[in-house]
Amino acid sequence: MSGKRTLPSDALALAAGRAAGYCWVRHPTAPAWCTQPSGHDGPHVDHYNGRQPATDTEGYRWPQG
Repeated sequence: MSGKRTLPSDALALAAGRAAGYCWVRHPTAPAWCTQPSGHDGPHVDHYNGRQPATDTEGYRWPQG
């Protein structure tokens, strides 16, 4: 055994998102992650996924909790 630890993909994605400074909470039903800063107040928002026209400034939005 090499001693190398493998993380589940969600745990790895969470670690990477948090290291980048994002809240990175996963949307419960859509393919989205919260791209608000860590420790933000208010709803979760993915500014990249779920935008309809390219000029939208945010895509998916969901409540905290």
